[in-house]
Amino acid sequence: MKKTLKITSTVSILLFAILWISNKLDFLTEYNSIDFRSILILIYLFSSLKYFQMEVKDKDAQIKELKIKLEKIK
Repeated sequence: MKKTLKITSTVSILLFAILWISNKLDFLTEYNSIDFRSILILIYLFSSLKYFQMEVKDKDAQIKELKIKLEKIK
């Protein structure tokens, strides 16, 4: 799941960059609308947020596990 979110966020930001550059160069203008670029940014933000939330949960679980191991050693 985390890998899928990371890939989704990367692909959406790359598509946004391609569309933004193509807009500046007047290339592929028929497919290039501000609405589509805004949707890509929202997809990027949502998937990045979910990815980092999952990452924090994993790190918190690892910290708790290490604290328990440390208390057992003492």
